[in-house]
Amino acid sequence: MISSSRRGFIRGLAGVSLLSAGGCFSPSPRKPGQKVRLAAVGVMGKGYSDWTPMLKTGLVEMVAFCDADEGMLPLALAQAKKDLPDIDLSKVPFYTDYRRLLDDADKLGIDAMTISTPDHVHAPVAIQAMKKGIHVYVQKPLVRTLWELDYFERTARDNGVIVQM
Repeated sequence: MISSSRRGFIRGLAGVSLLSAGGCFSPSPRKPGQKVRLAAVGVMGKGYSDWTPMLKTGLVEMVAFCDADEGMLPLALAQAKKDLPDIDLSKVPFYTDYRRLLDDADKLGIDAMTISTPDHVHAPVAIQAMKKGIHVYVQKPLVRTLWELDYFERTARDNGVIVQM
């Protein structure tokens, strides 16, 4: 039986925190001060609110943008100029096809990726990124079917990547 007391909730939360802390350590250790190299798939709307806070931390370097609508990039850059005046994003490569972005992932040195696309594209983009060893931050819903969920989980485990939704 699940305890619904406050003490039981806190004990459970502590257990989850300990378990999740194990996932916070990257398989490839970073040098002190080394920034996480981030790519964003989906640059405006929810995508913008996903990648900009990461940049604001100072722990992340943006290495690529991707959006099927190339008209989103000028909007994102204009907004970012206001919100992130100290960060120049004008030279960050832009892709309209996430598959081309993933083809260049090694050249770009992508460590992590935000995926803020229409729901039916979340799992395909994330799975292909995870197969390349890229950690992913995925908007909800993570997947649409139980089959996708099983495949998603196995892919993350087999490739030793961190997934957050």
